[in-house]
Amino acid sequence: MPSATFDRTATLAALDRVADRLVAMVTAAPDPTVRVPATPQWTVAEAFAHVATVAPRYLQGARQEGEWVRDVDDLADLNARQLAALPSTEVPALADRLRTALADLTRVINGFGDRQPVFTFHGGQRIGADVALGVLLGELVVHGHDIAGALRRPWPIDPAHVELILQGVTPILPGWLDADRARGHTGRYELRLRGQGVHRFAFDAGRLTMDPPGPWRPDAVISAQPAAFLLVTYQRISQWPAIATGKLVAWGRRPWLALSFASRFHRP
Repeated sequence: MPSATFDRTATLAALDRVADRLVAMVTAAPDPTVRVPATPQWTVAEAFAHVATVAPRYLQGARQEGEWVRDVDDLADLNARQLAALPSTEVPALADRLRTALADLTRVINGFGDRQPVFTFHGGQRIGADVALGVLLGELVVHGHDIAGALRRPWPIDPAHVELILQGVTPILPGWLDADRARGHTGRYELRLRGQGVHRFAFDAGRLTMDPPGPWRPDAVISAQPAAFLLVTYQRISQWPAIATGKLVAWGRRPWLALSFASRFHRP
């Protein structure tokens, strides 16, 4: 069965833990001007600055404020403008900005309790303010991975965090389809994150429905080591080594569909 109700308490705790790790890693970096291979337009400090500008957006969304692009191709421009508008790109100032944003977000989200507001996310899909925390966790985890790679530092990814991220992105994924690569595609995928949850993706002539109700017969079942799946779908690593080492395995009526799954979405 598809995954359980979203756990905002666990996600807020995960955000704090990952943010602490990220701040410690960047603060200790001997040279924050090193380029980040996964995002070569940014240095370590600039990638960290991006995370620090992204976090406040989720508080704005909860308050029905902020700038949210309907076409995800416009997101790079928004990111660049917000980076340029930062009063300081010094690492200590960015760390303070990130911590303050997360503290404010925690206070506001907890204040809503079970009556969470809904806002329109990048790509035009609606999402609950608490569920959006899973998307933000993905930002911290994946950009932390990028920065760790640039600094040649370890960055273990908690499988439970991947589950929270997947639950967070579920409502917005239909707005993140690559129109060219998804056009006309029909297929049903069942993702089984090892030790975590189950997620279902139903493509019908290029349109995506997440966790559809009713009878279910997948074309491809994907069994995935959580960190590997996250980094492949965020287009940070190649799928082929993960397949070769058994971290990604597919079967079903049309298992070959799994090979093109990640490419049907825009790169987050």
